[in-house]
Amino acid sequence: MKIGIFEMEHFEGAFPVIKLFDMPGNEITIYTSSETHKRFLQLFGNDAERYQWAVLSTRVKFRFFYTLYKELRKQKPDLLYINTVSNNHLLYSLVLRLLGLKRTVLTVHDINCLFESRPSWDFRKAIIHRGKKWLIRYIDEFNVVADTMIPYLQTKIKGKMSHNVSGAVFENRYSPQNIDHPLRIVVPGSLDKRRRNYEQVFELINLAEQSDLKLEITLLGGYSDDDGESIAARADSYHPRFCSVIAYHVRVVDQEEFDKKMDAAHFVFIPSVVETRICGDIPEIYGKTKSSGNVFDVIKHAKPFIVPERLNLSTNLQTS
Repeated sequence: MKIGIFEMEHFEGAFPVIKLFDMPGNEITIYTSSETHKRFLQLFGNDAERYQWAVLSTRVKFRFFYTLYKELRKQKPDLLYINTVSNNHLLYSLVLRLLGLKRTVLTVHDINCLFESRPSWDFRKAIIHRGKKWLIRYIDEFNVVADTMIPYLQTKIKGKMSHNVSGAVFENRYSPQNIDHPLRIVVPGSLDKRRRNYEQVFELINLAEQSDLKLEITLLGGYSDDDGESIAARADSYHPRFCSVIAYHVRVVDQEEFDKKMDAAHFVFIPSVVETRICGDIPEIYGKTKSSGNVFDVIKHAKPFIVPERLNLSTNLQTS
């Protein structure tokens, strides 16, 4: 069976998808960008040679989509698994319409963003809205990475098939850590105040200082806007007596460094903004309409974690 997997953003989320289909009789081709390809190579190591790679240039938008169309037409996959589409929905839907593939599956990371798109008199927003509607039409089946999202997804897809492929798998890389001081707490994910409430992180530091508790807190993510930069700068300016705060002034933390810090952590702190608006003004609820990638970092690295009580979690994670 020929499997095509498309991913240019959430390389870590595509990893379990690739592993899922990596079985005798399947021929896997991964369609990605050069930057994401580098991340895949870091994840897979020598195992990357097991797959075919279609590395697409993203410098010119229309050339990218034409190349994607040609590559898919050449490969003619029996199943195309699209793991992330966050923009250019109209062009992706045009490619799918021209190809007429046997079976396409799309992972939905933000259900309302895709299905509750709103019409607009603004030309650009109108194109985005129409593109989402067309993309939904040409997708055969839908996937979500958290099982808690399935009931809500099924209210949106009008009888089409739904799936749940987890955003991470545990690969027996558990590295037990002795409880010593300082306690190492990691806050994974890009520095984005729409996704995580970093005021809770600094409040935790203040509480620890009042209790003479030694903590090492790592903000394990890069940033791409002024808000993220200000969070990192605030972490740098903190000089408490008992706690230390580490931040990274990069766009993306290298996978090797990310894994190293996660493996060394005692706890993972996920201060999710449970009710958020990231896609324009469309509301999303983590655990119901939107998934938290940080929860899958916990699964991959087998760490106990701290989350807001209101965050809807899979029952098999409750004991952690």
